[in-house]
Amino acid sequence: MQPLGSYIRQRPRTAAALAFGSITMAVTHLAWVPDARTSGLVPALTIAAGVAHAVAGAITGRRLVDDTRTRTSLQASLVGACTSLLAVALFAPAFVVFLRATDVRPLGPLSYLLLTLLTGVFSFLGAGWALLLVSVGIAWTLHRIAAPRSPA
Repeated sequence: MQPLGSYIRQRPRTAAALAFGSITMAVTHLAWVPDARTSGLVPALTIAAGVAHAVAGAITGRRLVDDTRTRTSLQASLVGACTSLLAVALFAPAFVVFLRATDVRPLGPLSYLLLTLLTGVFSFLGAGWALLLVSVGIAWTLHRIAAPRSPA
């Protein structure tokens, strides 16, 4: 575990992006009904959720392993929850752009904002709450692995 902890401390953004992105993508893929996992736009939504969490993980990764700002596992868990909420905030506008490209026609600029807000809220209610719990676990694990150990 010590080499992994050293890698996480040296490259916190990369490690967090890989952990949040890959695990979120796997959980999202497994959450779909088996027949739907590879049909239609489901793979694109799965990848988009993973990429959003990877980007959010890269943004919060440094704070996650900084023992001066994140001292306890509880604080790391809160950073993980914020990472997931940030991912939803990144995912919603991208999904609205996708909807616009597939002939959803909002009436004006305010309707784009409302559609983005509603997309974020309902994506959180649909599966985002589960991804938030997964992100809490990822952050807790990364923090525990990367935390410097006091000599015994």
